Amino acid sequence: MSPMRIQRIMMSIILVLGLVLMNSGHEWGEYLIWFVAVMAFIAGVTGFCPSDVILMKLTGKQSMCEK
Repeated sequence: MSPMRIQRIMMSIILVLGLVLMNSGHEWGEYLIWFVAVMAFIAGVTGFCPSDVILMKLTGKQSMCEK
């Protein structure tokens, strides 16, 4: 599995978890959603995302686009 796929799966899990927590009355679930949104924005603007570096090292791939 490619690092990009793993990252997208992790993002969706965190977003769903945040929504579930918010809807069950835990206000801090909103912080998970904001965290993912801000990190996605920073990654889009700067081209750097810490999870990219970590996942590339864990999978042994040199690029997020490798299969």
